[in-house]
Amino acid sequence: MLLAPLVSLAVELPLASPASAAAWTQPGYLHRYFVWGAQRLISSRSDDYRNYGYHPIDKAPTAFQFAPGKRDLVPETVEYADGVGVKRVALSELLRSTGTHAFIVVRDNQVLYENYFNGFARDSLCTSWSLSKSVTSAMVGIAISEGYIKSLDDPVTNYLPELKGKGFDAITIRNLLTMGSGIQYRFGFFPWDEFVLSGYYPNLRQLLLSDLKIMELPGQSFHYNNFNTELIGMILERTTHRPPSRYLQEKIWKPIGAEYPATWSIDSEQDGFEITPTLLNARAIDLAKFGRLYSNDGNWDGKQIIPRHWVVESTTRDPNDRRPWETFSRWQDKGGYYKYFWWGVSREEGDYSFMGIGTYGQFIFVSPRTKVVIVRTADEDGVDPPYWREVFQYIADQIGTTD
Repeated sequence: MLLAPLVSLAVELPLASPASAAAWTQPGYLHRYFVWGAQRLISSRSDDYRNYGYHPIDKAPTAFQFAPGKRDLVPETVEYADGVGVKRVALSELLRSTGTHAFIVVRDNQVLYENYFNGFARDSLCTSWSLSKSVTSAMVGIAISEGYIKSLDDPVTNYLPELKGKGFDAITIRNLLTMGSGIQYRFGFFPWDEFVLSGYYPNLRQLLLSDLKIMELPGQSFHYNNFNTELIGMILERTTHRPPSRYLQEKIWKPIGAEYPATWSIDSEQDGFEITPTLLNARAIDLAKFGRLYSNDGNWDGKQIIPRHWVVESTTRDPNDRRPWETFSRWQDKGGYYKYFWWGVSREEGDYSFMGIGTYGQFIFVSPRTKVVIVRTADEDGVDPPYWREVFQYIADQIGTTD
């Protein structure tokens, strides 16, 4: 993230408006940009959470334990297309060579495969990055069922009145969940790029309510944007009267028997706003439990934790969504779709799979047909993510043939 010429560029280049200049030239932010950016060049991305303060998420009083399953159900060799043809490779070698930290395969209440690589262990903390978005989506579904949020089609200004009259009145909660808000978001590594601001800015509430800009009308295109999830986080905070971490602890983390505590990083100790798009920090085995919850339509051993209709609606393709993709178009080109902070893939005869995906190679993959859940954590992508989804699907299909 850090390039030497940026020191002078950050001072010399003009911005589009005084508001945006005020945001990215804030001294505390620039300190993070240069100091944390320099640290990133020499340390693992999995250590990024150490730079931030956090809110704790307590573990369950009694941990749920997966029963041991048959290891031989997971294929020793996997297949995926490498751009030339179909490549076959030993699963163990693929995992070791691609920066994998944890790899877990579960089905129903059984763990079929659990292994750790490159110095990581079962109790190693994982920055889930954008897997956090999928967890946030679950909380939206619960908040609707409990009456905190009335409708996905409510304008965000109903909950964030500070944005009224600033071009945000037409943006709905659904627009945020489907990455169609129209809010400007540039994927770059300069200090004025929103991609950097959304992660490093020390007062995100102020940034969200004062410095966002509208790029286009809502619903016109798919444009991936961390601000969308941060606005959802602020709406959850205001409507449930507690930070998302506490809502998660009460409604999901403890009910699914999380074995370990987790944390949610905050923008600063002064602001205390949780960075909902990216910085939920947990252990892989507990992320697998969250995946199991979704593979069972939000039901946990007889208790409906997330409304079933929300799980289904969140993860299945919307046939009426024909927006062009301005970012990550390769996913759409390969038959993928996006719904409520989940990435999905349609298959033949109504079959589909879906997954949460983190920037540096974190995945929670769910195959509803086979009830297979796969979790991978890492601090690098390794094989391009569309290839990973082929690996996951291959494993799930092989396990599914044992029925």
